Amino acid sequence: MRRIFSIILTLCTLLSLCTGCGKEITEAEMEVYHTYENREGDGVWTFGFGARPIVADGHSNGTDLYIAGYNSGWYGSGYLNRSLLETYRRGKNIQDLPEDPDYSEARAMWIDAGAGGVLIIGIDCVGLSKVTVDTIRDRLFTFCQETGCISVNVYATHSHASPDTLGLWGPLAVDGRNPDYMEAVIEAAVAAAHLAATNRRQGELYFGKAETEGIIYDSRDPQVYDPNLYQLRFSGEDGGARLLFFGAHAESMRGDNTLLSRDFPGVMCDLVEMQTGDPAMFLPGAIGGLMYTNILTDGYFDAVENLELTGIEMARYALSIRPENETRIAPELSIARTLFTTPMDNPMYMYLKFLGILDQEILEGESDSGYLVRSEMSVLRLGDLHIAMLPGEIFPELVNGKEYHYYGTEGENPTPLLDIAASYDVDKLLIIGLCNDELGYIVPPSDYLVNETMPYIEKTEDPTGENHYEETNSCGPETARTIAETFGSLLAALAE
Repeated sequence: MRRIFSIILTLCTLLSLCTGCGKEITEAEMEVYHTYENREGDGVWTFGFGARPIVADGHSNGTDLYIAGYNSGWYGSGYLNRSLLETYRRGKNIQDLPEDPDYSEARAMWIDAGAGGVLIIGIDCVGLSKVTVDTIRDRLFTFCQETGCISVNVYATHSHASPDTLGLWGPLAVDGRNPDYMEAVIEAAVAAAHLAATNRRQGELYFGKAETEGIIYDSRDPQVYDPNLYQLRFSGEDGGARLLFFGAHAESMRGDNTLLSRDFPGVMCDLVEMQTGDPAMFLPGAIGGLMYTNILTDGYFDAVENLELTGIEMARYALSIRPENETRIAPELSIARTLFTTPMDNPMYMYLKFLGILDQEILEGESDSGYLVRSEMSVLRLGDLHIAMLPGEIFPELVNGKEYHYYGTEGENPTPLLDIAASYDVDKLLIIGLCNDELGYIVPPSDYLVNETMPYIEKTEDPTGENHYEETNSCGPETARTIAETFGSLLAALAE
């Protein structure tokens, strides 16, 4: 109650001072690039991979970094020792474990079809604002000019065992980001990008998938999720690389954990590389709702064991995708990017913006609050495969439209992304969530419900007893429509 009372007082101050803190709306910018050697697909792909650990000077033990994802004001108790995982993998105790900290990493993939490359950079963290992404892009400006890179895209793996990179998990009204660590994130991303360009090689690109069973769960009804693990595999004479897409939160260590870790994506990618020699990157899909993994279900829970077993199981599915079941992707690449605005109706986000914790760009505009937030979206086309790069955690219902709940107050849901894609003859669509920005949860309007007395501050339940926590970490009910409309405009631009 003390925390809530303090928030209310600060909000009152915010409302009295925030008039004019935005600026006039400007036209959205649309950029479209097409790059390929020919339309027949006789060319070849060029790809490259690079990785760098994220370690800040003076903070290598992690005990002065706030851990993100669950509890406010919790310091990490140190980094998980990767050697500890071997005790579970081998089924025996190791008395003197060698020190091998599970540092977060920046991993980068260069993709090129002949006339300009696209960089996809993954950061083991809970999320990144557009300001941080744009800082990485600024640091790579000369690099892009020299290498022919036409687009830099940065996403978060959404690890809930990583240092705070959004500022939301410090103590009350305190930015949880450590400046030294944030600089280390940016430097690692830039270094990984340089390595990816240095390691470029020619090869082929293949698409495959494996359907998982009993590993992914939806914590909010209706039970809608994508059970498939998708893989893009580059294959060259000098080795390959893999992109692994899966729609689940990286939170296998759960909320009581204080060990910093990459969570299950780190174990999965390490095992895939050990077995195949191909470095791998994990990319989160439609994870809103929220989607989570669980292996230990027999009445007890050990965070490190659950992490290890989840990573092993996910690696097993990835390795089950056989070449004979893959399809070749023709070397054609296009990418479209646009800026857009959506209503900022969450007063808690405005409060955090006022305190300087959130750094998203806020504009004056037509909405319930009188303010909008500016973000961005991109769609990448690789042959006949399209990848939507979404700035948030979208509910799977908004992608496939199979089933919705109707306990909110906003009514009609937008056209599902898969239906929009089908209207442009797109039948292969992948999602990268938390890409180039973090707008929070993207919730179906029909099931959007906030607390009547303390909207966005306290969560609420609907008549069925369903918990509507996600709304407290969203921009507002209009975000879903904005995402759908922007996605359609990008597909139209690519079609033209």
